[in-house]
Amino acid sequence: MRAMVILWLAIPQVLAAQVAWQVSMHVGRSEHRVRDAGGLFPASGTVFGAAVGVDIGHQFTVSAEALGGRFSADSSASIDDHSIAQVLLLGGMKVRPWLTVQAGPVFRNISNAVARQQWAALRVGGEAYVPLGLEGVRGVLRGYWMPLVSVSGLPRPDIALAASAGVEWRGPRIGVGTRYVLERYDFPENAGDRRIEEVSALRVWVSAFWPSP
Repeated sequence: MRAMVILWLAIPQVLAAQVAWQVSMHVGRSEHRVRDAGGLFPASGTVFGAAVGVDIGHQFTVSAEALGGRFSADSSASIDDHSIAQVLLLGGMKVRPWLTVQAGPVFRNISNAVARQQWAALRVGGEAYVPLGLEGVRGVLRGYWMPLVSVSGLPRPDIALAASAGVEWRGPRIGVGTRYVLERYDFPENAGDRRIEEVSALRVWVSAFWPSP
């Protein structure tokens, strides 16, 4: 009995020792482009976001990210001024020290003064790390296929992809980096025209880790 009590008291300490946390804040300049009916309709704005990541043991990861921003029309022929808010959840498994496969949902809300459009998608893909020859510095590559996408008011896209590339430095307790992100959605043809929607951003972020990696 005494051994069982000691074991149960030790479980929280073991779990805590196997869990590592990461909290990040980022800011970036983003573009939202719609190609439809032979025209290009761009808008741009500043986005702010925050993320929380958890490493469970040496194999599993869970992360959540929220971001939002206000986009203004870049020309008179652009789409209306609007806001974008997004939440992303990803679960991952490390198959190599440098490679993690991931999957999870992403939810997006695009709204202007008169309407609101809801997006929901399932991302499947992963991230890879590339050493760059300097202590603590590495390249980060991410790529995702979205086999399930739902957009209110529009048909399901034929192709939906997301990718990013960046560089980061990680110290014992903090990290900084920059990342370029691109999403593309190709919708079915309608009367000979194909709608293509893209969201891209160049982000700068800072992170804190504990315990130290």
